[in-house]
Amino acid sequence: MNLKSLIYILCLFIPLVEGCSTDLGNYDYKDINAIAITGLLENTHPTGRIYEIPFHDTLRLNPTVTGSLSGSDTSLLTFEWKVDAVTVSNTKNLFYVANKRYGKISAEFRVTDKSTGTKTSYSCFLNIVNPYKWGYYVLTQNRAKEASLYCLSSIAKKNSFDKVLLSNLNNLGKNPLSISGTKKYGASSSDFFNVLTIAVEDAVNPVVVIDSREFVPTLLYNSSSYVGGGNFVFRPTQVQADLFHEVIYAVNEGKFHVLRKGTIALPAFINDPSDYKVAPNGIATPLGNARFFMSIYDENNKRVRVWDNGITSNEYNYVNDYEGIAGEELMNGKTFIACSYANIPSINQIYLFSQDRQLYSYRLDYGADYKPIAFSQLGTAVAPTSSRIGYVYFDGRTSRWYLAAGKTIYMASYLGLALQKYVQLPSDAIGDIVKFKILDGKVMIATNDTANGKQGSIYIYNANTMVLEQAHKHVVDEIVDVHLGILVE
Repeated sequence: MNLKSLIYILCLFIPLVEGCSTDLGNYDYKDINAIAITGLLENTHPTGRIYEIPFHDTLRLNPTVTGSLSGSDTSLLTFEWKVDAVTVSNTKNLFYVANKRYGKISAEFRVTDKSTGTKTSYSCFLNIVNPYKWGYYVLTQNRAKEASLYCLSSIAKKNSFDKVLLSNLNNLGKNPLSISGTKKYGASSSDFFNVLTIAVEDAVNPVVVIDSREFVPTLLYNSSSYVGGGNFVFRPTQVQADLFHEVIYAVNEGKFHVLRKGTIALPAFINDPSDYKVAPNGIATPLGNARFFMSIYDENNKRVRVWDNGITSNEYNYVNDYEGIAGEELMNGKTFIACSYANIPSINQIYLFSQDRQLYSYRLDYGADYKPIAFSQLGTAVAPTSSRIGYVYFDGRTSRWYLAAGKTIYMASYLGLALQKYVQLPSDAIGDIVKFKILDGKVMIATNDTANGKQGSIYIYNANTMVLEQAHKHVVDEIVDVHLGILVE
């Protein structure tokens, strides 16, 4: 290309550039009024925005809506709340009564800018639950010995114990025995419900297993649940749910039975020539290994019995009853108090006895072949008070003994039984401690005042600080047992 041609092309290009530069501002640009929704649960995904609402309770949400141009002026905005795909409100605030159904329900809040038609939305879930899904549970009896269940919900806002009625059951029966439970978890530590086991001595269904999500019985055990047929009458005197397996242990006519999947198994060692009888507090289930091993205190023969199933796949069918275990004589002449599983390396079971005012703790050791070798003494101590020792509880999570006497709970390590005060009720507490449980960072203590119409009182302490957090005086009938099933704080 020659110089003359190049100059000609440049002359054509320069006016075009000048024309583009002078065209700035010929187009109309508008800023968008970006809507921000705050004041609600925040998470990167709607599945992390879940509002727990007790059935029949009310959810009130008051979001803050601002525009990048309009600020807090909402005069040009419209609002819509949808729950389960149905419009329930056309205002900014939501007032929703959860009375349709249980479970997780989708919800959406939509804001529309009328001036531009721009829509902004926020999605979440409403988890409609039974108010008694989590809470403090109390099993009681009135003066006619009729059983009732009460719950202080840790979900609902109401701070009182409510009587809980069970679907498909007219009543629980008479002479209640115990309430125990385990947790069933979903996708996270906060996604759980309680599986409760309620035992009543005289009832159509003496053992009832309940799903706390809707408080419906999932398993009913009665005389017809027995696999052996005949004239079997199920009238248990002790019932204990396994903490690790979906199994329940029951004592009926003094004999040990395993309950699972709706059936009551034959009694262990039904033809025992010494006619054993399980003592109160006399079931020690090894930590997670009860399908292979079991130990009970035999009230008739005044000795610890040790059983196993031969370490076979035939779970809970105990075939070996060990006699002559070394160290059995250590317990001679002493009064049995309680036994338990032990969450202690190399120790499967632990036992507590007394003689005069002296307390004695024993352990059972097993060999490499999983057969019992010997009993040995762990510790001994003088009883902390001359008052009668009431409820005794071994907490496998902390490996400590807890004893109630009067209005005080004493604590001791399993190693030495060096008893010290754990908690003492306020001076205005009426009645002695009848039951207590330590779980989920709380201590739940029950007392009964026989002179009062509503005899039962509940005291709830923080287990870490030992600060009294709640006192409910004379709120329920005579208390038989308690259980905690709350979210760990």
